Formats: sequence, C-alpha cells, structure tokens
Amino acid sequence: MATVAITNNTLFDRRSASTQIKPAALFFAAVMVVVGAISVYDGYLVIRTGDDISHFEKNPVGLFLIQHNHGDPTVFLMAKAAGTAAVLAALAVLYRRSRRIAMPVAYALLLFQTGLLVFLERA
Repeated sequence: MATVAITNNTLFDRRSASTQIKPAALFFAAVMVVVGAISVYDGYLVIRTGDDISHFEKNPVGLFLIQHNHGDPTVFLMAKAAGTAAVLAALAVLYRRSRRIAMPVAYALLLFQTGLLVFLERA
C-alpha cells in the first residue's frame, strides 16, 4: 500500500516568478483599458451628436476630416479608432521592451485622457 501526500507546494510552484502577475503589470493593463474606454466614449459622443459634430469638434484635424466627408463623421471615427489602436499597440510594445520608459509614458497618456474626459463632461 502506498500513500501520497499532496501539499500546497506541489499544486502551486511559487519558485517560477515568470508566471506570477506583478502589480505594476496589472496597473499598466488598467491604464490601457481606461485609455481605450475614454476613447470609445469620445467616439460615442461623436455618434450621439450626429450631424452637429462639426459645431462641437475642437480638433482642427478632426474638423477637416468631418468637413472633407461632407459632414459625415465616419472617416473621422475611423481615423480616431486607428490612432487609438496604434497608440495602445505602441505602448504595449514599449512596455515589453522597456518598462522603465513605458510607465511614465502610460502615466502621461492616462493624465491626458483623463483631462479629455473632464473636458468632454464639462463642455
């Protein structure tokens, strides 16, 4: 007859640090989610205002894209989504290459997007 002992060490190997999620990585992921969510909210506000967006848009490039498409914000929204996706992808690549540089960039982006959210809600 043989006995088997299952201990906590056999179920969870705490020696492999590569499989553990660090708090900085969770915070970085949260920053990326918040930045993306604020961008989606801004796009929602563009859709909600409809044809009146040309009166509310403050960005000269965005205003040009809307006017170039005869008041339809479709091209503006596609450019905005592509820009947000490119920034988030570049930030993820930067984080994998140099966390020391990526974290201040992520903080600055979060601060900027939070300012945008405050501006959108107050305007």
